[in-house]
Amino acid sequence: MKEIKVKALEQQAFARYGEFINLLDEGALAAKSIFPHSFFADVIKLDLGDTTLPTVSVCLAKRQEEKRIAMLEAHQFTCEGLLPLDDDIIIFVGIPLPGKKFSVDTVEAFYVPQNTFVRLDPMIIHGTQFAVHKETAHVACFLPGRTFKNDMLAEFLPEEGQAVIV
Repeated sequence: MKEIKVKALEQQAFARYGEFINLLDEGALAAKSIFPHSFFADVIKLDLGDTTLPTVSVCLAKRQEEKRIAMLEAHQFTCEGLLPLDDDIIIFVGIPLPGKKFSVDTVEAFYVPQNTFVRLDPMIIHGTQFAVHKETAHVACFLPGRTFKNDMLAEFLPEEGQAVIV
């Protein structure tokens, strides 16, 4: 089975998938904001389309000995925002192969520190997040309402097409 090593979340390594910022790093917030003092506005933009209102969901990321990638998903037209609230998490991301084909062959895994907001661009393959220290991490997920009904491509992978994050 394919193994995918977890990488540190660094701008250059993650840039092809989206953007991220630690929401508690005031220096980084000030550098990205038009108001560089006590209110940090518009530090990351999410294109959520114009058909539905933005929503906040909560994902429960579980700590697992085997971090198996058994399902891949992507949103064709909208970004997705992820914010780990109470633990560090591991995420995986990738780019579809030609013809919007999903494969773990394009997937990379990243370690996302708690309080770091991650934006995934449209058509970025992703899926289950994994808690690092606690049994369960709460992850705020920002998407347009009903995204799972009207803008989600998902594929459950056969066992021979799965991967494990190490």
